[in-house]
Amino acid sequence: MLKRMRSFLVVVMLLITATMSAQVTTASMSGKVTAQDEPIIGATIVAIHEPSGTRYGTVTNVSGQFNLQGMRTGGPYKVEITYVGYQSAIYKGIQLSLGENYVLNVSLKESSELLDEVVVTAPKTIEKIGTVTNVSERQMNTLPTINRSITDFTKLSPYAGGSSSFAGRDGRYNNITIDGASFNNSFGLSSNNLPGGDSQPISLDAIDEITVNVSPYDVKYSNFTGASINAVTKSGTNSFSGTAYTYHKPRGFAGSSIDGEDILKAKEYNSHSYGVTFGGPIIKNKLFFFLNAEIENKETPGVTWLPNQDQNGTGDSGKRISRTWVGDMRTISDFVKTKYDYDPGQYENFNNFQSDNWKLMARIDWNIHQNHKLTVRFNSVSSEDDREVSAKSTIITSTNSNRYGLDAFSFGNSNYKMKNVVTSITGELNSRFSNNVQNKLLATYTHISDTREQKGSDFPFVDIYKDGKQYITLGTEVFTPNNQVINNVFSLVDNVSISLGRHELLAGVSFERQYFKNSYLRGPYGYYRYDSMDDFMQGKVPTIYGITYGYNGNDAPGSELTFGMAGVYAQDVWSLTPNFRLTYGLRLDMPIYMNSLDSNKSIEELAFVNNTHVDISKWPKTQVLFSPRVGFNWDVKGDRSVIVSGGTGIFTGLLPFVWFTNQPSNSGLYQNMVEYNTQKNPGSLPADFGFNPNYRETLQKYPSLFPSTPSEQAPDVIAYVDPKFKMPQVWRSNLNVDIQLPYDFMLSVGAMYTRDIYNVAQINMNEAEPTGVYNEQPDRIYWASKKYEYNDYTNGKNVVVKLSNGEDKGYQYSFNAILTKKYDFGFTGSIGYTYTMAKDLTANPGSAPNSAWQNNVAVNSLNDPGVSYSLFSTPHRIIANASYEINYAKCLKTTFSLFYSGYHTGRYSYTYYNDMNGDGNYSDLIYVPNSQDEMTFVDITDKSGAITYSAVDQAKDFWDFVNNDSYLKDRKGKYVERNGSLTPWINRFDFKIAQDFYATLGGRKYGIQVSLDMLNVGNMINSKWGAYQSCGLKSYDNVQLLKTASKVGEPLTYQINANSREAFKERSSWQYTNTIGSAWSMQLGVKVTF
Repeated sequence: MLKRMRSFLVVVMLLITATMSAQVTTASMSGKVTAQDEPIIGATIVAIHEPSGTRYGTVTNVSGQFNLQGMRTGGPYKVEITYVGYQSAIYKGIQLSLGENYVLNVSLKESSELLDEVVVTAPKTIEKIGTVTNVSERQMNTLPTINRSITDFTKLSPYAGGSSSFAGRDGRYNNITIDGASFNNSFGLSSNNLPGGDSQPISLDAIDEITVNVSPYDVKYSNFTGASINAVTKSGTNSFSGTAYTYHKPRGFAGSSIDGEDILKAKEYNSHSYGVTFGGPIIKNKLFFFLNAEIENKETPGVTWLPNQDQNGTGDSGKRISRTWVGDMRTISDFVKTKYDYDPGQYENFNNFQSDNWKLMARIDWNIHQNHKLTVRFNSVSSEDDREVSAKSTIITSTNSNRYGLDAFSFGNSNYKMKNVVTSITGELNSRFSNNVQNKLLATYTHISDTREQKGSDFPFVDIYKDGKQYITLGTEVFTPNNQVINNVFSLVDNVSISLGRHELLAGVSFERQYFKNSYLRGPYGYYRYDSMDDFMQGKVPTIYGITYGYNGNDAPGSELTFGMAGVYAQDVWSLTPNFRLTYGLRLDMPIYMNSLDSNKSIEELAFVNNTHVDISKWPKTQVLFSPRVGFNWDVKGDRSVIVSGGTGIFTGLLPFVWFTNQPSNSGLYQNMVEYNTQKNPGSLPADFGFNPNYRETLQKYPSLFPSTPSEQAPDVIAYVDPKFKMPQVWRSNLNVDIQLPYDFMLSVGAMYTRDIYNVAQINMNEAEPTGVYNEQPDRIYWASKKYEYNDYTNGKNVVVKLSNGEDKGYQYSFNAILTKKYDFGFTGSIGYTYTMAKDLTANPGSAPNSAWQNNVAVNSLNDPGVSYSLFSTPHRIIANASYEINYAKCLKTTFSLFYSGYHTGRYSYTYYNDMNGDGNYSDLIYVPNSQDEMTFVDITDKSGAITYSAVDQAKDFWDFVNNDSYLKDRKGKYVERNGSLTPWINRFDFKIAQDFYATLGGRKYGIQVSLDMLNVGNMINSKWGAYQSCGLKSYDNVQLLKTASKVGEPLTYQINANSREAFKERSSWQYTNTIGSAWSMQLGVKVTF
């Protein structure tokens, strides 16, 4: 049997054809047994996980060393060390953290008749070591949370920043696993790092422990250049136990105003969740189960605008009343119902938006034998969320006003629903083949599906203008039909551990297979724009018609990618002394592109910069990426009171794979996106081109406008991956000192440095050479007469984006100090400070190829933006938490918890409002002159020609603004830096109080807990406290301070980005945002334990 298992493992290693993203899911224990400073050979070690009776056993080797792998996290553990002729040693109360190697060095004494064994309670020692942060079940139950998400607790890491970033790195470069299975938003369309849309992919009550590690030198860790975030689920024990819980955030459980300004429909927000957990033995000490089920319902304000009840109304933004007359909405509704049998949906009395999700988790743990243990876990979440129609976007040409707003109004069936499904299965087998050989085999599968669902029947998307502005919208939302992302991840990992003397050898293989399919069509039912209601109702030729359709009658073509990552690795953990462990190893990862691509000759024949030709039929070459790592752990005094740890090594990560599927999506081979604008190009649509609700008939009727097969013309936007592209890699080093202080305090001080080896950047290979250089600004180039395209091969804006490894390298470094008070007399707490400096080449701010390139900012070409401050750099961050519990009356417990965080909420750049250098993008960093006289301003006038903001006033106001801004004041005579400015500092306090009631019935303990979580509790006292701030001139991450009044290439003249002095004063100041996220909020919970 043993030979068969070994043979099977060899076959798996050689023929593995799956995918790898699995990380650490268990804990381990090692140490040395001595007597009179001499190693004892053959001492028996038995570790028992007392809640489940699970046993782990081995004997010491010729060096007296022992090593136990694949152990359950948590505890308490009882460890017994025995050897003939010596007193047995028993250690109790040992707790194991996820990913931890617990070092237990034991000195045995010769036996005597008076004392046959020594019982020792495990001492309180350092729990956090190095850059890892462990979040226990107790912390998850104690600290305040309302979202009940894993990300609510990963912020406890001192390396955490905003937007799920760690150590100044983009959060999209993290790797998140649960029980070793990938739980990443790998495709990368949404800002949430976790899959499942706005819902949490797993219930917090199913999680046993979370770890965040930014520099693990164990070569088993992979697929990240930010942080490795791992969680393990709960398991059953020898005792039946369970919970029934509910959490409620009813209407009124949130602040309703910020700084005197009401929050729109603040009292409409509410949520309710209900769940149960149950676990226990199927066979005592042998087979266990754990179950969790949860449902959640959220309600948020949906459409907040109202149609106008007055036919001649002008609209009121304060009251959220549109100018669109309700009578016109009624007229259009009646018309399409009668003529086309289409119901456009409601236009009054909108219901709140609903968000519902259902979660289920089941886990089995089987102690097959003391040497073989199997875990199988299933998890599933399904969610649905109502969403509002796209604000302005169409096929190509956006509307000039929001579809719900002062100028316009939309019907209800133009909104849509988002459906997200996440299903995950893991299986893990931990085996001990001998006292020196152990094996871990882990297989995981995760299915992720994100689908849009339309409201109402199929109908083209229609925008109707009035007086030159957007007025009414109806029909199926432009991006919704046939819009789906599928991501299937299958992984298989096998690790073999061998103990040889003072060496613990590891060899492992892994292979990860990720399959993606992205179906995305803009306006597949057709898009019509009309200048008036009469034009629409009379079936006239639209001013704009557009559609995206699949060639050869395929309604839902999709781009596909099958990606594999093969890994092989080996390492040695060398115990040079009982107190010093050196870890060194090498990991080799090899990306494999497993699907073929079609070629497009019309693209291949085009020549771009440096006579570059693009072949979209090829993925990058397969190249091996090397990740050597060295780390050490030094228990200075041998009692874990002072630990010095650190190391250096290379880490290989992944990226949002939408940047890869952009290549086939923009190939022009599978679908065609067209837009005809009869205002810009009269006659582009035939005279009989009227409205037709059946897009198939339209496509068939006008084959010359809508060819059914790929045309010979290349698409406007081309995307491809550099044939030499390598997955992102960083070199990271750190040093940490952890010191046990008196009174159970612990001080941790650390420093870390990271530098890019291979970064990720988007480059436009179709950017022409500049046509000139401005005299007024140093070395600033421009493209006059819109000559920014090297090859103007279509009438549209031609962008050829290459996904590449930029030449300039970013870097990050950080310092942190944390003081922690361990649990003692009911109190525990910590306070920490982190300083981070992070610079990068680009944040790649977008999912589409052209947006990821053009949304960056620079002084000159976006192809060479230079290294500057990272958008994810939070230079100063302070976090603190404290909890205190009081037990009294033998059946009552009250717990108070407080969490504080203080930080800058982000970074931003000062840019021009318009395209000042003529490169076709709004991405130009401003120049700050040495003196006010260096700039020439031009009067701002209204339509009648009256001056609303004089040049003199603009010059003075701009210079005053510069002198009052600490950053701009220091940049005189220089360009501002990308993300050089910091948003205002924020202080936030979250508070939780929990009251427990206990009773013992029939020898069994039962409990009820009533809890109240309060986020941003200071905001209850003062509505400004803890509120976010925004600037009226801010657009995304840029404050658009100025605009150029002169034409590109002419002597520069300027205008302030405001129509009047008063408007500039208001828009340029940072003001509190009156949104629900700025206000306080509460959640009431009730949990029954049995």
